[in-house]
Amino acid sequence: MLKFVVTVLIACGIFFISNTNGFFHQHGEKCQITVYKGGKEFGGEKIMANKSFVPHLKTVAKFAKTCKVKVHVTESYKQLKTPTDFVLNAQIPLAVGRGIRFDLQNPKGGTVCNKLCMTTSSWKNLPEAQCFINGIQKSGIVLSDTNLLNDGSTSKLSISDANKLKEATQKLCAPKSKTTPK
Repeated sequence: MLKFVVTVLIACGIFFISNTNGFFHQHGEKCQITVYKGGKEFGGEKIMANKSFVPHLKTVAKFAKTCKVKVHVTESYKQLKTPTDFVLNAQIPLAVGRGIRFDLQNPKGGTVCNKLCMTTSSWKNLPEAQCFINGIQKSGIVLSDTNLLNDGSTSKLSISDANKLKEATQKLCAPKSKTTPK
């Protein structure tokens, strides 16, 4: 009789758990921003990026190595003061972790091409910079806003949807506030 009761209880437990659709194990969405360690092809600021952007960073590193340049990161994902803070449309890739702002350096750290160089398209006259920029563009990575590399995903969104994505990312990745007992 005891075996029967235990078997029925186990069967009911399995039935209950399978039909609650994971109610007891629900995990909401998690922040997708991670630190990208990169390698010797990167320098400058620590790279914070959406996990979906990491394969693009690996492609960037591949072309940096091939073209004998170092990607000096000047900006990547940053947490805003509030998720609703205004961000220019061109800056949305940074606000969602799908882009980096950069300068190019030689392997010893000397400047090859900075923001001014890219703004004036002088990179077209510098073999290393031309090699790098042409390579990443052919691989599908977008160079926008002069020195901002991104995956192009936010440019396909309406302004409203891009802002919703920014707010959602910023909310998910906001540091958890500690409540102090009264």
